[in-house]
Amino acid sequence: MMSPFRCQLCGEVYLGAEAPDRCPFCGARSSEIVPAAVWVKYGKLELNEQDAAYLRKALELELGNAAFYKACASKAQTRVSESIFKRLSRQEGEHAELLGDLLGEEGKPPEGVGCPDDDEDKFAEAHRREKRAIIFYLEAADNAQHERIRQVMHAIADVESEHLKISNVYR
Repeated sequence: MMSPFRCQLCGEVYLGAEAPDRCPFCGARSSEIVPAAVWVKYGKLELNEQDAAYLRKALELELGNAAFYKACASKAQTRVSESIFKRLSRQEGEHAELLGDLLGEEGKPPEGVGCPDDDEDKFAEAHRREKRAIIFYLEAADNAQHERIRQVMHAIADVESEHLKISNVYR
C-alpha cells in the first residue's frame, strides 16, 4: 500500500510502501523522512545573530554549488557526468530553498559561475567544494544555538559527505 512520506529536511513528498533510504530530492537520510501526517513545517525561525550568519553562509555555499553543478552539467563530456551534475545541482538547490525558508529570505544565485572543461577537473573541483562545505556545516552544527539549525547543519553535512564520495569515484 502506498503511503505519503515527507522529508523533514526539504519538505518534499514521497509516495511508497515505505520510506526510502535517502530522500530522492535532497539526499537526506531516511531518519529525516517521516509519515506525512507527522511532518513539521518550521518556516522562518527566530534566530540569534550567530545562527542567522551560519544560515546566510550556508545559503551562499548551496547557491554557489548549485550554480557550479548546473554549469558542469551543461558542459559534461559524458551522459553519466551530466546526470550526476544535474542531480547534485538539484540537491544543492533543495538545500538552498530550505535555508532561505529558515531565514525568511530568498537567496540570489551567483551569476557567471563557470566550471573546468574536463570532467576529471570538474569532479576535482566538486571534491574541493564539498569538503569545504562539510567542514563548515560540522562547525556550524557544533556551535549553533538553535536546535533546528544544529539538526539541519548535521543533515546537510551528511548529504555533502555523499556528494564527496561521488566526486571521489569519478575524479
